[in-house]
Amino acid sequence: MVTDPHAALRGLLVGRLRGHERRLRRFTEADWQRYADLLAGALLVAVRRRFVAGQDRAPVIRFVASARERYDATGTDVEPALAEALVWAALGERPPVPDDARAIVARTVLLLGLLEDEGCTD
Repeated sequence: MVTDPHAALRGLLVGRLRGHERRLRRFTEADWQRYADLLAGALLVAVRRRFVAGQDRAPVIRFVASARERYDATGTDVEPALAEALVWAALGERPPVPDDARAIVARTVLLLGLLEDEGCTD
């Protein structure tokens, strides 16, 4: 099984979630760092396609709530404030959020929400 972070992200983007999860389980520390960078880049592009810097906070808050409702099965995996901070950081409105497990989970949920909203997922 390939542990390539590019392949893992590609699996996520095309909806092959089981393959994506299998790849993640085999990641080394270096793989995790590369994957976090790729995921942050993908989220940056997706956020900037949907939102603009300086806009009202309400659409971002509604989007985060919607993404959490759809993809945060427990309701506790993604902190709303962290998810909003990731969106604002992607727009250049706040400082970057450090990469850790919570940020990776939040970025994944947000990216899935943005992809679905664009009609890019089943």
